[in-house]
Amino acid sequence: MGKGIQVLLVDDNPIIRELLLEALSPLASVQVFASAAEAFRRAEKQTPDLIISDYRMPGLSGLELLAKLRISFPQVAVIILASRADVTGPLAGSSPLVEEFIEKPFFTEEAVTRIKRVLDRITLAKATREAADSTSVRGTLAQMSVVDLLQTLDIGRKTCRLVLTRKGQRGEMQFHDGQMVHAILGNLVGEAAVYEVVAWTEGVFLIDFERNECPHTVTHSTQSVLLEALRRFDESQRDSETETPQQSPEKGCQSALSPTPAFAVGF
Repeated sequence: MGKGIQVLLVDDNPIIRELLLEALSPLASVQVFASAAEAFRRAEKQTPDLIISDYRMPGLSGLELLAKLRISFPQVAVIILASRADVTGPLAGSSPLVEEFIEKPFFTEEAVTRIKRVLDRITLAKATREAADSTSVRGTLAQMSVVDLLQTLDIGRKTCRLVLTRKGQRGEMQFHDGQMVHAILGNLVGEAAVYEVVAWTEGVFLIDFERNECPHTVTHSTQSVLLEALRRFDESQRDSETETPQQSPEKGCQSALSPTPAFAVGF
């Protein structure tokens, strides 16, 4: 997933541009720009799938670029690179408009891991838009996590059946306009089935767009179920920390990140 995605990378720091360009090129088609104004002019010629932009830049800032994009290209996903002070300060109200905030300074491999998750969500969203109601989308949980699958189907307001298979186990979830209405995994039904499969990091998935009748076993919204599932997963991870190496809180329900490089990229 991801290679057909068009990405515009905007940063006035040439070192950051080069590092991220080299790291992201195997994952997507990336063009780099030193200014937000340049990137916006490029977006007007051909709409990208994702824009990764620094927040503090001479001229047009990342926040101003975000505002212009939301007016002209509301469908474009945006990732903002900013300091912690800016993320919790002037950018705090922008969270609903941004896919990810990556705090500077950052480790390149960690930033790329988080960017890849956004690229995978974009790829799946494009695949579901292009699929007719009678077709399906397939992939692996190594490509896209259960959390990202649920979020994408919720945000995209999809009506479909999501089938997850791992080591002989098979879980199914039914969605109607993005709302999860039914889930089953063996003897587990409803929210209990979701809480179990959210922790899966390997296996395969199938999204079937055929309309099927099903019982209504999920009583809460998709986001509420997902938040509770993540809370339970993180709680179980904390309980097992004495037996396994400590895991960074940022990983949440993701598979393990690549080893941390020996330096961080600053401003």
